[in-house]
Amino acid sequence: MENSADSPKNSNKEILRVARERFLLAVEAESKIRQDALDDLEFRAGNQWPDEVKNERERDARPCLTINRIPQFIRQITNDQRQNRPSIKVSPVDDKADVDTAKILQGLIRHIEYNSSADIAYDTAFEGAVTKGFGFFRIITDYVNPMSFEQEILIKRIRNSFSVYLDPTSKEPDGSDANWGFVFEDVPKDDFKAEYKDAELSNMQDWKSIGDNSDGWITDGTVRVAEYFYKEFKQVDLVLLSNGEVLEKDKLPSTLPFGVSITSERTANVPVIKWCKINGIDVLEEREWPGRWIPIIPVYGDEIDINNERTLEGVVRHAKDSQRMYNYWASTETETITLAPKAPFIVAEGQITKEYEPLWKSANRKNHAYLPYKPTTISGQPVGAPQRNVYEPPVQAITNARMQAADDLKATTGIYDSALGAQSREISGVAIRGRQAQSQTSNFHFIDNLTRSLRHAGRVILDLIPKVYDSARTARIIGEDGQQEIVKINQFFEHQGQQKIYDFGVGKYDVTVETGPSYATKRQEALASMIDLTKTYPSIMQVAGDLMVKNMDWPGASEIAERLKKTLPPGIADDKDDKKPQVPPEIQNQMAQMNQMIEQLTHHLNEANDKIKTKSIELESRERIEFAKIEADMKKELAKLQGQAAIMTYQQELADLSRRLQLLDINEPIEEDFNESVPDQDAIQNVPQQPPTSGPSLGQPME
Repeated sequence: MENSADSPKNSNKEILRVARERFLLAVEAESKIRQDALDDLEFRAGNQWPDEVKNERERDARPCLTINRIPQFIRQITNDQRQNRPSIKVSPVDDKADVDTAKILQGLIRHIEYNSSADIAYDTAFEGAVTKGFGFFRIITDYVNPMSFEQEILIKRIRNSFSVYLDPTSKEPDGSDANWGFVFEDVPKDDFKAEYKDAELSNMQDWKSIGDNSDGWITDGTVRVAEYFYKEFKQVDLVLLSNGEVLEKDKLPSTLPFGVSITSERTANVPVIKWCKINGIDVLEEREWPGRWIPIIPVYGDEIDINNERTLEGVVRHAKDSQRMYNYWASTETETITLAPKAPFIVAEGQITKEYEPLWKSANRKNHAYLPYKPTTISGQPVGAPQRNVYEPPVQAITNARMQAADDLKATTGIYDSALGAQSREISGVAIRGRQAQSQTSNFHFIDNLTRSLRHAGRVILDLIPKVYDSARTARIIGEDGQQEIVKINQFFEHQGQQKIYDFGVGKYDVTVETGPSYATKRQEALASMIDLTKTYPSIMQVAGDLMVKNMDWPGASEIAERLKKTLPPGIADDKDDKKPQVPPEIQNQMAQMNQMIEQLTHHLNEANDKIKTKSIELESRERIEFAKIEADMKKELAKLQGQAAIMTYQQELADLSRRLQLLDINEPIEEDFNESVPDQDAIQNVPQQPPTSGPSLGQPME
């Protein structure tokens, strides 16, 4: 059995064979991308002189300066993203989804981000994209604690982007169409042996990745392991039910609900994500991933396709030459000034005595308190003090070249002085904001690419939530304003007198991403606008003072806002926070009974009306009087059932009947026929009475 094709050992060999082939494919496809990215990282770190040039200048004792301005430009882009963080929004798509559940899902995703410190993961990936052209973060599931059976979703950073290899055939900018991916990690050798006691250690060289110093799967102190995700497809028979629900055929209940039938069937290829951990020669762990996407999210910089060959770039790539020129001209300027001959002293023969010659010779290197000299020549003629022959080194052209290199550096990165906070040629506020907007626009594609990746991450999380949070539990959600709330999911609870449930497995939801200032920033901007408005209209404090205080960022602001809200005039306070009383269940039952009785009376009235129409020509005055009596009785009973509002409708109908009767020539009585259509008087007496009109209206249920 062990030698069979289906044995676990042979299955593991097949997994490793395919994994090795895919890894080598990825290395071949991305070798240039990663080598260029590695050069970009080293350049950003300050290794900006070619080795041969640097060695030659150091041998000649020439200055080799590195004035590294690249990190400043990178931080400008990344910090702008941190001030305007994209946020994930959830919205319902079909009729089975609802807005309240979408808000709960949105709050749950925000809690997942907070609990995972997802901002670190996003920032690391984004900085990688800006610097070298790509970065990654990942989504995992884990148990809430070691003693729990409940799992949670986490967003984790990938510090070393070179440790990730994603399917190179993927075309989507968010990696959503990737069919496989690797995440490598070096773990201490002792930890590896403790966790996998029977595992062999591998040192296979054909698994060597680019961007690290590892010579294989094992070093003196660490062992390399790789998480390997891959997608498979399985055929599933699907059925479409008459109520719109789609189920797998083998999961159909033995008996369908009444009135529900199968309307259509088809076979579909459903993606299944497999996960395993390998060490090069063995599969250490293996299981099925609950989602339908590879949970590795790439963030790309500039993506260029040349002759069907992809290139990924950050801001460093095209700023290298300008930075090198800046370093060169700064070094040349320093060298010119340093090595330029010092201005000599012009002295008359005999002015400098032999004993003071060493002092004068060192005057260009040292600062002396005084320099003695003789005021006469060797012949005794009086002469003035020695003077320097002024020498100006030719540095102006070099300085201009250095400044030009600085301007080229700004142009290649798209970040100018105004965006960096330095004073520029622009004077007016409009011009400064225009130049800042220009800088932001030139690099907005980086933030836009992050937005695409976050949208895909939101879809991955939204797909995982019904599968991970599949049991009845309480969960914490976080609102846009940072307020936390505990909600019950996958279980019924009472809300405003009604039973409600947040079932994430029902309905379809979609994800969008909004980019802009954070909620705190928007609140500060709103407060500033409100303050400006009160300067023009001081009376606005009387109607919006609570809103102004609510947006202030200091302790106790919310409590003071609530107190101010109570002082507002009636009708101005927000009704959303006022909880109206609910209609009691007994009243609801009485309302239902009364409505049913009204329908019966209306039905009898319509029947009577029809008979009156057929016999109206033959009516006599005696029957007209009798009809008026019956009419009065019915009006009385209807008044008991409906109140004044409902009786007006029937008054109008009966008035129309009376006017028609006045025009009739009556010849035949209808008393007997009409009495048959009128409901029993005892039944009318037993109709529940309408609640007092001072209470809530029965026709308008309270919210």
